Amino acid sequence: MTCNEDIKSRISYSRKVLLLHDDDLIKFIVTELAAVGLGANMFDEAALQVILRAVQGNLRLCHNLCYVSLIAACLDHQRICTVSHVNAALLQPH
Repeated sequence: MTCNEDIKSRISYSRKVLLLHDDDLIKFIVTELAAVGLGANMFDEAALQVILRAVQGNLRLCHNLCYVSLIAACLDHQRICTVSHVNAALLQPH
């Protein structure tokens, strides 16, 4: 029935994503950076440790925190994202 086309186009589903281990999160970060053409890891080791502690295995939080941290590094005209950039991202209001 064509009267339900609007409703059918808005139907979505949800999926529970299990928490990931730190090694898997690091692989995700490196893979995402490589996918956008950055061959090297843009985060120093200390920054990665802060990210891993802050997100506690949550993939979506990891993605968002990395993204905002990289923006903070760009605003500082830095090529490597450091702990100060990650902390600046964590201090931003949600």
